[in-house]
Amino acid sequence: MRCPGLLFLLLLSAPTWARPVPGHHLPEGAEQSVREREVDIGRLEADLHIDLKRQRLSGSITVTLSALRSDLHTVHFDAADPVVSKVELLGRSGAEKLSFDKKSRLLAITLPPGIEPGQELKIRIHYSAQPDSGLYFFAQTGNESAEAWNYGEGGRHYGWLPLYNDTNDRFSVDFRISVAKPYRVLANGTLIETLENPDGSRTFHWVQEQPIPNYLLALDVGEFVAVPLRSATVGARKVPLTVWTHRGDEASAAFSFGATPAMVEFFSSRFGYDYAWDKYDQVTPRNFSSAMETTTMVGFAPYSLSYQGGPQDNGPELNLAFPGWTTEDTIAHELAHHWFGDLLTCRSLASLWLNESFATFAHTVWNGHAHGEDDLTYQRWRYLNHYLDFVRESGVVRPLEYSGFDVSDDMYTTEITYFKGALVLHMLRRILGDANFYPAISMYLNRHQFAEVESRDFQRALEDASGRNLDWFFNDWIRGGGGYPALQVSWLWVPERNAVDLTLEQVQAELPFENLFDLPIEVEIRTAGGSRTHRVRLNKKSLSVALPVDGKPLMVTVDKGNWLVADIHQEETLQELVYKLEHGDLASALRTARQLAQDHARKPAALDALSRVLADGSLHWGLRQEAALDLGSMGGDVAGAALVAGLGDADQRIRRAVVVALGRLGGARGAAALEKAIEQDPSEEVVGAAAVALGTMQAPRADVVLQGLLERDARYYDVFRLAALQGLAELEDKSHVPTFARHIGPAFNQGLRLAAIDGWSRAAPQDPDLAAALKTLARDPDYTIRGAALDALGELHHAGDMEFLSEYAKAASDRNLQKRAREAAKTIREFAGKR
Repeated sequence: MRCPGLLFLLLLSAPTWARPVPGHHLPEGAEQSVREREVDIGRLEADLHIDLKRQRLSGSITVTLSALRSDLHTVHFDAADPVVSKVELLGRSGAEKLSFDKKSRLLAITLPPGIEPGQELKIRIHYSAQPDSGLYFFAQTGNESAEAWNYGEGGRHYGWLPLYNDTNDRFSVDFRISVAKPYRVLANGTLIETLENPDGSRTFHWVQEQPIPNYLLALDVGEFVAVPLRSATVGARKVPLTVWTHRGDEASAAFSFGATPAMVEFFSSRFGYDYAWDKYDQVTPRNFSSAMETTTMVGFAPYSLSYQGGPQDNGPELNLAFPGWTTEDTIAHELAHHWFGDLLTCRSLASLWLNESFATFAHTVWNGHAHGEDDLTYQRWRYLNHYLDFVRESGVVRPLEYSGFDVSDDMYTTEITYFKGALVLHMLRRILGDANFYPAISMYLNRHQFAEVESRDFQRALEDASGRNLDWFFNDWIRGGGGYPALQVSWLWVPERNAVDLTLEQVQAELPFENLFDLPIEVEIRTAGGSRTHRVRLNKKSLSVALPVDGKPLMVTVDKGNWLVADIHQEETLQELVYKLEHGDLASALRTARQLAQDHARKPAALDALSRVLADGSLHWGLRQEAALDLGSMGGDVAGAALVAGLGDADQRIRRAVVVALGRLGGARGAAALEKAIEQDPSEEVVGAAAVALGTMQAPRADVVLQGLLERDARYYDVFRLAALQGLAELEDKSHVPTFARHIGPAFNQGLRLAAIDGWSRAAPQDPDLAAALKTLARDPDYTIRGAALDALGELHHAGDMEFLSEYAKAASDRNLQKRAREAAKTIREFAGKR
């Protein structure tokens, strides 16, 4: 999974309704077809020595494979960085040398003549590598020991493993990995034995018998300690669970990952397919980015480690009232991949949504199970607005199944592949009902276990379980329908006919990839006699329908429950909106609060209504957060007074939303309140969010307050210094360059380094020392730092950096970094062309 982590997301602003205009576009990218295979790999055996000091590996791999073609003379393996010394064909009579040639990123091995389809071969490859991608080494820094870990998503293993590297092949794994003491090796499957070697090293022998794709291989080397969790009960089986972390982090690991056994049990039951694997381990290596679902040994970033009452962000997103992902979301997400991604794998990245949208859907379902349906409702609302805001800002839309991309990173768009995809699945679940949807999930898993899938496989399972023809849905939302419907809604009560005349109109721009949608819509009408829900079908430009009522409507709600992935604007009076805010369910109230802020921003009744919501501790915390954010956007003394009062709320989630809102509000009163929160609030996440907000509003005393915060230690991920750097970045003051320059080195965590890069780039873009530092960071061991440095170089707009970026794009083994270097150079060229 590649989720937001520490990306510096834009502050979630209340979206403004406007009739959409043409401007949406598909992402640029070449058409990609499913990769053809020459052979079927059955087993990978690796006998490797990893040298952490020299940051290299050496040894051999033995690949058991079967030919798929009768005319096969050469087999090609992906190998960007490995240096191959010898290739052998193993047989009963011994080892026969094979000729080979390595050009660019491919290792071509010449096979003996007469190979027949289905014939099994064993090929041994002797090699060494100092990988630039796929396996990342980190030297000892301060009190942190050396480590290495792999990251294969998107095909990065070509940097260290000469093997076919795509999602449409899977094999069993036998790893014998030797390392010096005191280091430990963690990998997929079961640890068979640990051998003491004469040279003082140890060999760890791991076996993963159930077949997995290349990108799901796990290899972590470091001084890890085990934190056992309780075993999960799955049918008659006990599944062992362990967290591997660093000494001193045991308590945080036990707290943060403590719900995992319950998740294993819940997903096994909910999906109608028991957890399939021998164990479930989780590990928190240094500098790991976000999380990765490597089978049975899942990697998590250090910011996953928190404590009771501490921040629960998956990467501190301190500019947000609530993070896009919590650590609990991420833990559930990676586990869910062991059904969707590991057990069933997308046949190609064009179908990546079958991995990532499903895992995102699953973590939201866990959230609803663990914390209640209202929490899930609020999560769906946040994800909808993340997606809508992304499209408004970028104009980028595409179908969930999409084959037009250049590199793997292009398909990991969080707002589309993760958020929208999960919402589409929830919409489908609502249409079919749980009684059909979840048996279809079980059927889908059982039919395609340990195999590759495409969208049609999922559609067939849904249709077989429900008896429904779902072409219309998949054409709108999966294979087509790149964007979303925008609905304009109006209604009129006609007492003479005891009816509400409802008009629905799709007003999105009609483009070849974004046309009219077929929408089943639930409409709730409440009168003094009670509520009634009607179901209407909008499958054309507009629809007018008369709905029967037994009296004057008190409330009309279109899309009851907020299930549609749509931008809906309903024409209503201020009085109607206030009534709906106070008497509607949570989904209705969330949409109504937003509309009050947009349509009636300065009206006392709207301000008073939202102020009451913020102050009412009996209401759902998500609605109260939204009220705080809306008040911040509305501005004025009434909003300011309500927000300042909210700083005394007992719920730190409300206080965090309040400080974010105060940053939007601005003014001396807001700045003073933020300073007080930084000084006195007991919650680290509230202090951090207040610091970022203080910098964002560029308050007069922001400099001195944030410099002081740099000196404070935090329990969670050095979050005070992180917030201080992010806040100082907002000031764009070149006097802070020494502070930023001091924090870009490897002695600091990844979050601080990213904040320092951002801050320095904004404070002094013409500083020649900055460009030099970014070029050094573009070759940093940390992949995330490399990418950030390349992006920053492009934003400096220095023509003199073009040569470096051009050479980098040619030399880097990672295709994603190649593209980022090219895009940075393109940014510079385009800037020069505008001058």
